[in-house]
Amino acid sequence: MNRNIAQFLDRNIETYGEYEQFIFLGANGPQRMTNTEIRRQAQALAAGLRQNGVERGDIVCTVVSNVPEIPEIINGINRCGAVYLPVVFLLTAAEIRYILEDSGSKVIITEAMLLPKIREAAEGVATVRKIIVIGGETGGDTMAYADLLKNADATRGQLVAVEADDVAILMYTSGTTGVPKGVMITHRGMETQMRNGVVYTGCEYGSVVMVVVPMNHILGVLTCLEGNSVGTITYMMQPFDPRKVLDAIRTYKVEFIPLVPTMIVYLTMVFDPKKDDLSSMKMFISAGGPLSVETQEQAMKLFNADIRISYGCTETAGTITRSHHELPIKLGSAGAPIASMSLLVVDDNGREVPRGAEGEVICKGPMVMAGYLNKPKETEDVLKDGWFYTGDVGRLDADGELYITGRKKDLIIKGGENIDPGVAEGLLYKHPAVMECAVVGMKDAKFGEEVAAAVTRKPGAEITEAELLAYLNQYLKAFMVPKRVFFFDTLPKTGLGKILKREIRRIIDETPGDRG
Repeated sequence: MNRNIAQFLDRNIETYGEYEQFIFLGANGPQRMTNTEIRRQAQALAAGLRQNGVERGDIVCTVVSNVPEIPEIINGINRCGAVYLPVVFLLTAAEIRYILEDSGSKVIITEAMLLPKIREAAEGVATVRKIIVIGGETGGDTMAYADLLKNADATRGQLVAVEADDVAILMYTSGTTGVPKGVMITHRGMETQMRNGVVYTGCEYGSVVMVVVPMNHILGVLTCLEGNSVGTITYMMQPFDPRKVLDAIRTYKVEFIPLVPTMIVYLTMVFDPKKDDLSSMKMFISAGGPLSVETQEQAMKLFNADIRISYGCTETAGTITRSHHELPIKLGSAGAPIASMSLLVVDDNGREVPRGAEGEVICKGPMVMAGYLNKPKETEDVLKDGWFYTGDVGRLDADGELYITGRKKDLIIKGGENIDPGVAEGLLYKHPAVMECAVVGMKDAKFGEEVAAAVTRKPGAEITEAELLAYLNQYLKAFMVPKRVFFFDTLPKTGLGKILKREIRRIIDETPGDRG
């Protein structure tokens, strides 16, 4: 039985007929494509890749921004039996080279503005045979994307049969905790996500969805693939601009939009109740990082719309739990495990803890990755008897809904005592002058680690370090109160907007000042 997830586009056409499925909102206005046009382009891409030596199981690396070709690229690569590898286009040439070498990528698809960096990254990489350039010209070591499709032999664009456990998507982690690792997501895993995830959002045929997250992240890829499953209409923008997003929601009557917490914060900052009509919105979906309860509550009141949390990671093909659209919203809850996913909260010995107690979140199901490419040790560290150890700390309530409270590696060990940074972070987010914050451990001669806070102020807000420390001292035990507050213009983040605590610790430890 062919388990190629590319067939979901074919089923979309068979089920719903031809309809306008994808609209790219670019600088030159909306660029519209029907589902049949996307498939025709995907078939041509699949044929062109096969003519250039790409076979089942080969890895095709894409280094592009959010471009209108995204849906056909994903489908075309999988259609020919190859593995889709999206790479963050903002990475340096050296970082991209590491991924090319580690993955053994055979072909690179990029765009003209990125070609100099891609040539530098690919130079001397033995496995790379061809660089295909959107908006580029054919010649030398490159082939124009348009020429590849135009000259493709249509007879070679048919769907290639694959097994359920074949890798469909290879996606490298951001490297926030070390060297990036290639996460192997199978066709079975993505198929299960596509079938089960949309049940929790309530998306259906004709639902209007907007994608503003980068399409080199699992959140964006999953949103587009789920659209094939249920027949949504997808609008895509680049890059994220909160003012343009709010305008687009009003203009195109958007109903669902997945966002990372930082994006929600920026939307609240520019929202204008006199001009921004969000009455079409059925759900804002927060994913890709922790959303503070304070921000969730404030944004829901401001937007008069639901904000529901989805929790997952690349290693689980995007989702572990989701807040169900038919259930009441519990502030801070990430919902219950989606169908086919088992979840436990365990102690340091792997034993399940009682409901309400905190522990590490582990999960098991067909969506869990096959492992990290070329990294058996790292795979063994997180996959144990089929259970994936997320490294996240959380608790389950009486209804089985999950609350994420922190990361195991974020715990601050001060004088041998564990301090959860989430407690101080929650208090800081309640302060009216604080826009974003992160509490981390900094080097300390006396305690080994001391508590430090990194804060960005809301526009126009005035607050001093002494005032914030006095505020925290009202609610925290003295041992848990940060020794220092460091003010940042912006907190360092990944390309998706996840706060980089490791980078904050580095900056703080290199900042002159008393550490004793």
